[in-house]
Amino acid sequence: MHRLALLSVIALAACPRAPTTPPSIRPHGPDPTTVTPPYSGTKKLVVLLIIDQLPAWAFAQKAPAMSAGVDRLLREGDWHTGLHPSPATLTAPGHALLGTGEPPYHSGIVGNEWFDRATSKMVQSIEDGDGKSTKRLRVPGLGDAIAAANSGAKAVAVSLKDRAALLPLGHAGTAIWYDKKQVAFVANQPLAWLSAYNKAHPIASLLQDVWTPLDPAKLAQLSGTVDAQPGEVGEKAFGPTFPHSLATNKDPADAIFTVPLGNQLVLDTALAAIEGEQLGADDKPDLLILSLSAHDYVGHGWGHESWESWDMWLRLDTAIGELLGALDAKVGKGEWAMIVTSDHGASPMPERIRGGRMTPEGLQQIANDAAATEIGAGTWVASAKYPFVFLTPALFAKPPKDRAKAVHKILLALRAHPGIAMADRVESFVGQCDQRTGDAFGICMMLDPERAGDLFYLPRPGWILSDADEPVATAHGSWNLYDREVPVIMLPFGRTPHARATGASNTTIQIVRIATVLAGWLGVTAPTNLPRDSR
Repeated sequence: MHRLALLSVIALAACPRAPTTPPSIRPHGPDPTTVTPPYSGTKKLVVLLIIDQLPAWAFAQKAPAMSAGVDRLLREGDWHTGLHPSPATLTAPGHALLGTGEPPYHSGIVGNEWFDRATSKMVQSIEDGDGKSTKRLRVPGLGDAIAAANSGAKAVAVSLKDRAALLPLGHAGTAIWYDKKQVAFVANQPLAWLSAYNKAHPIASLLQDVWTPLDPAKLAQLSGTVDAQPGEVGEKAFGPTFPHSLATNKDPADAIFTVPLGNQLVLDTALAAIEGEQLGADDKPDLLILSLSAHDYVGHGWGHESWESWDMWLRLDTAIGELLGALDAKVGKGEWAMIVTSDHGASPMPERIRGGRMTPEGLQQIANDAAATEIGAGTWVASAKYPFVFLTPALFAKPPKDRAKAVHKILLALRAHPGIAMADRVESFVGQCDQRTGDAFGICMMLDPERAGDLFYLPRPGWILSDADEPVATAHGSWNLYDREVPVIMLPFGRTPHARATGASNTTIQIVRIATVLAGWLGVTAPTNLPRDSR
């Protein structure tokens, strides 16, 4: 396993400490993302394949057992370790980062949801009245870069999750996602071909599907554990053990998010999009973004060490192989390029590494009680949704001296929690990120000045967060390397087959550079170099 060996994680969990200084995201030394093989052929399509919640340590464990699509990726591509730049290791910030090159302090996407002071309510990252849009995204993305080039090239993204389809594109392009209410894929604009495809391939007809393991004996051997090891809780009303039946689930249309069928639906719809949008039909390279959300739900429900995770990967290995073959057939062998990576990693299951679990609701109560010891009973904390603590207007109405004492007590209480590595005031870390170093630099990059909370906190190694009403086997959202390190497999134009990579290289790819690399392959200006008003 690359860098974050399981034994190292165990050691970290056994001896909790404050976050350590990570590699800087500033350029240093040779950068393989700036070098591409010479290529004079036709460039038709660039693909970004995002496998939601794929930590580097888990991929390194599973890759040797994969013999189909992963095998081809590792024989044609270069396998590196990618590093996310901040503790905002969550789905919406991660997808925004991959498509824009900007962490939350510029993108404004500080979480999947966050507390909005103006309305005193939680808001979703892609919330737009009754619809979905990227209006909360402050920066342009790859879709905007393609639109700005005005070459006629197209940008399409497909995912089960709406935010995973919308945010990487920015403010232009065609986003397609699964709508459980319609039991069909929908888009951010009318698409005749998608309507026809939905009618010809009704998802409702698949709601009798039962997920059973391909080979229980093989899963036991590969995982080294039993079906339903300690800590597994299941997901979307499924229990911890196989089989998982959509037909008997309380909400089959929603349960699609957490079974291998969900991945297959995304891949099938993406192939239909190639035909429907005529992607790769000329020499102006188009962009196709795929995000496999079901992988994230399986991680949350059963953990990356589980039978479910291993079974999903055996199926995904085959599906990726079929995707690559379809790209050869539909676009042309050698005429497409691809990057495979993830929006964030995840922790090993806490039971395996002597960690623990906590909830934002519990932390909110701890913080509120701490403030009450100083200023009396009241509602002093509005939200403690990771990574922020938002204080209430009632607390701000207190005299400055009393308010300062209450905040001090809150910080002391959070720091005393066994699962908290660090808690501090946002005002001490927000702004002027380029003048900061080490932990302060990374923390600064998750702090949008307007949307960040009043305080922030970071979990200790081995400790995970989940909502009180939605327990999980594992989670993500921290400064710890298992959340920040993800695989990056690069298949540029002009690549040549080679011996199968048996492990990640010693080179770290900064995830802030992925959008720039893809823009280079597309022949357009990187989103980070576009004016903000171009969105």
